[in-house]
Amino acid sequence: MKCDSSLLNQKKPFFIPDWSTDIQMVRCQVVRICRLGKCIQSKFAYRYYDAIAPGVDFRARDYMESNWAQATAFDNSLCVGEWETPSGEANSSIDDAIAQVSRIVTLRNGDLIFIDEPSESQPIEKEMTIEDKNLYCKIK
Repeated sequence: MKCDSSLLNQKKPFFIPDWSTDIQMVRCQVVRICRLGKCIQSKFAYRYYDAIAPGVDFRARDYMESNWAQATAFDNSLCVGEWETPSGEANSSIDDAIAQVSRIVTLRNGDLIFIDEPSESQPIEKEMTIEDKNLYCKIK
């Protein structure tokens, strides 16, 4: 879970924080919730989101063991690309994520759920650019 200040405006660069020596990125898929829901079954999850986007989740690997919140939920730690309307095909990873999260918290209109892609985390460095379909982020 992240606070709203964790969301990086895509037009602004990501500045590596000075309090960490090991910031890495994980690519993810971001899902935007469009209605209120609690304890949603996977088969009904498609009703609860209206857009998906590519994303990058920045994490302070040197804090993962000692302070999970600081390692994952710091300001500007999530870059989200351009939103797209999901296609009609079922996406079980999104449906399962919505079902799991909605058991713990009530989902509200505008909430974002980010689902890590199965790839490993990658180190980042200054002046690096992350470009993907509908996603752009400059590292400073």
